[in-house]
Amino acid sequence: MINSVLGLFNLKLIRTSTAESTNNGLIYISAQETVKVAQKAGLSICDYVEILWNQVGETQKVIDSMEKLGVFEKDNPAICEIGAGTGRYMEKIINKYNPSYYESYETAHDWANWLQKQYPIVSQPADGSSLKSTRDNSMELIHSHGVFVYLKFLDTIRYFIDMVKKIKPNGFMVFDCYTEDCLSGETLDKWLNSNHNYPSILPNEYIIKFFEKNGFKLLGNFFNPHGQGKSKYFVFKKK
Repeated sequence: MINSVLGLFNLKLIRTSTAESTNNGLIYISAQETVKVAQKAGLSICDYVEILWNQVGETQKVIDSMEKLGVFEKDNPAICEIGAGTGRYMEKIINKYNPSYYESYETAHDWANWLQKQYPIVSQPADGSSLKSTRDNSMELIHSHGVFVYLKFLDTIRYFIDMVKKIKPNGFMVFDCYTEDCLSGETLDKWLNSNHNYPSILPNEYIIKFFEKNGFKLLGNFFNPHGQGKSKYFVFKKK
């Protein structure tokens, strides 16, 4: 399917060293080669990686679901994104909502550097478990996509603790993860029969109680195709 689309631009996707697989099955794509191919195809990075990962239109669906739950009710919000990666969510959010300030924590240095050059953002030094460069009570929105699905439990909790500190009152927190709702029946069989061993499970009730205890209200959930099945999004608002 990917090559049928890229064929329109006289391009073909092949396996190269630019896509690296880790021991747990996660795939890493380099910034330089990804940007090069996307530009040659006349596609935005978002549009290109959506084709690459068979997720055409899914980025916008997530943002639309966030908007329906009131996440973008404030004009020109201050935003922090954890694990921005290729910047596919950043691209759409900046273009539509014109944030007053946008910072990103991305552990892949090539993508962090590219994002800093491409968008009006601050690429903060990322250690994979904290928002150490962000001031307390400074963000109207902290969001993350496809990060807590693979992080070790304690690193995720370290992020959660920092996220609680960094969000202003009435600010929003949005992230996805795998819960017990996401790994059962046929979906579990698909994971077991794949070469992907990265899923990290967070119990639904644990997440809700953690944030309620820290002064947040759950506004809603929605699902998004991810991996061999789906991930579950949580949208919280600080009281």
